[in-house]
Amino acid sequence: MAGRLLGAAPLVADPALQSYVNRVGRWVASQTERPDLPWHFGVLDSPAINAFAAPGGYVLITRGLYEMLDNEAQLAGVLGHEIGHIVRRHHVTVMQKSAAVSAGARAVQRETRSQLVNNLIGTGAEVFARGLDKDAEFEADQIGIVLAARAGYSPYGLVEVLHKLAARGANDASLALLFKTHPQPGERLTQLGEALAPRVAQLPAGKEPPVRQVAASVPPPPPAKPARVEGARALQQQEEAAPPPAARPAGKGGVDPGSILRGIFGR
Repeated sequence: MAGRLLGAAPLVADPALQSYVNRVGRWVASQTERPDLPWHFGVLDSPAINAFAAPGGYVLITRGLYEMLDNEAQLAGVLGHEIGHIVRRHHVTVMQKSAAVSAGARAVQRETRSQLVNNLIGTGAEVFARGLDKDAEFEADQIGIVLAARAGYSPYGLVEVLHKLAARGANDASLALLFKTHPQPGERLTQLGEALAPRVAQLPAGKEPPVRQVAASVPPPPPAKPARVEGARALQQQEEAAPPPAARPAGKGGVDPGSILRGIFGR
């Protein structure tokens, strides 16, 4: 199902980059209550600026968004946001509530398995096309900050990315789909600011190591719509033998980012 929903572009042909993003993503995901999920991360070779999550532990970020990032803390914040959607089952919840899924469940006795699966996939595609509600996106933003801080990164990585998106403006064609499926960056920043402001002095500094660059030998993504391939399925086939990054210190003075962020967001 993830492959059908997210297989719109090939993965960037840079195995070292894909391995790196998987290591960062799995380290951030290990900070959740679902470290047992078969997490898969990848960078799609698309100039669009976006990121996606699919049930089951699949997270994909476009090359356009990846190349905007200045450091690993920003990457951790973006991946943490998508991980939050999966852990909170945002897409699954919407699909379960949809009339199409309900009708499919009622008719399961009369449908073949393949027909039922196709109904579910169609509903999932609609969810991705119109996006989640604002509350789900705001919750995922908060979770992204929490997870990045728990993983030892600066909690401001996602905030910095949202400022970058806001600076580009709604007329940037590469942001068209992102702005259709997400609240405006300014609105997201306001929500995060209201949550962070009371305890901003207590937030841990965290780390901001440089992000790995796409290999110079890899050509830029094609400007035209790429050929449709099974992007998420390609992720499944990757052999990820590398260990997760070493745990990073919580910050100066022995500050526990987990306890501080739980106080802010109730987690």
